[in-house]
Amino acid sequence: MRAVGIDTASIDRGQSTEFHAHRVLAEANVPIFENVANLDQLPPTGAWVVALPMQIERGTGGPLRAVAFVPDSGQ
Repeated sequence: MRAVGIDTASIDRGQSTEFHAHRVLAEANVPIFENVANLDQLPPTGAWVVALPMQIERGTGGPLRAVAFVPDSGQ
């Protein structure tokens, strides 16, 4: 797994104060993409995702522009 994307505001449950998923993934250097639309349109494997985050000084996160490239299935 190279990254995790989710279509909700947070990868952790809404009332989380420990942010376990964030901590575990960050420690493993796995990027987290939250509030991502149309993930159901990507195939389980084979797509390339380009994720371009806005750099915010001293920020731990920020808005992201993500684009997926899906290989032609030949059909």
